[in-house]
Amino acid sequence: MIDQRHTARATAMQSTARSRVRLPRLDRERALLFGESYGLVALLALVVLFFAIWGKTAAVFPTSANFNNIVGNQSVLAITALAAIIPLVAGQFDLSVGAIVGLSSVVSAKLMASTGLPLGVCGLVAVATGTSVGIANGIVVARLGINSLISTLGVATVLGGIAVSVAGNEPIVQGISGSLVRFGTGTFLGLPNTLFVLVVAALLVLYLLEHTPYGRHLHAIGSNREAARLVGVGVDRLVFRSFVLSGAICGAAGFLQLARSGSGDPQIGVNFTLPALAAAFLGATAIRPGRFNVGGTLVAIFFLAASVSGLTLAGAEAYVQDLFNGSALIAGVAVSTLIARQRLRGRKAA
Repeated sequence: MIDQRHTARATAMQSTARSRVRLPRLDRERALLFGESYGLVALLALVVLFFAIWGKTAAVFPTSANFNNIVGNQSVLAITALAAIIPLVAGQFDLSVGAIVGLSSVVSAKLMASTGLPLGVCGLVAVATGTSVGIANGIVVARLGINSLISTLGVATVLGGIAVSVAGNEPIVQGISGSLVRFGTGTFLGLPNTLFVLVVAALLVLYLLEHTPYGRHLHAIGSNREAARLVGVGVDRLVFRSFVLSGAICGAAGFLQLARSGSGDPQIGVNFTLPALAAAFLGATAIRPGRFNVGGTLVAIFFLAASVSGLTLAGAEAYVQDLFNGSALIAGVAVSTLIARQRLRGRKAA
């Protein structure tokens, strides 16, 4: 009887000791996860604080005018990045997102200038243009099985040529609706109108990817395509739809770009693709590390924008933006890969 009591006490003491070891380890894991999830948010806050107090930029950077300028200019890019992450979640690249924005902007501007169609019709045409390209991308990638990286790069090149042809090799600036431009450059409650459009787009994409069966299936495809196919997920059909959705959103972004700039520039598309992908991959290291997500993408967009804006106000050369975007893309891909490998090792160890 006494031996049994001693054994029970010893077992209880060992269990207590093990739990004491596990608790600090669990706390460390939680701290690491928190730092991993919100490190980019903290970095954004530090960048804003630095340029707000730095002597070279303190007079201009923290002003409402500069804030509105950053947010207003980045809203179209942010919507383009949100469009790009839909195929990325399924493991597919869409390098035509910028070209779709440019072509949709030019087509709607041409219609507005030459036919005088109502704003609503021109907007629908812009979305239809993007959707059509998305359908073409989906057929080539999902139905024909051509590598998305190569096919969408080719599509982007073709779209660039079409945009130049439609615009006549120069920006369309005449005949653009004044009310559209006033909306694109105006404010509501002291905030740019384009910000409210971005918020609506972000909420819709967030709901789609995180709270619908379609979004969960896309994540399953991106995680393991063959496993998703084996459990009955219609992989090709869902990948096709991801390109269609991406194209439609880019078409809407193109119309918003026309509202923001007041012109249909056939060269504007090249300025969107790399920054959008850089934000998508850098955003995959934040909020929900290891997966493409809406919150991380938006944080990445404004981190890059705040950094470039501050450096520009300090007198940096124009090429700084390209350096930042390229570096962010490399860093985002590298960190996302490392996180994925670390999680895979953790699952195997478990």
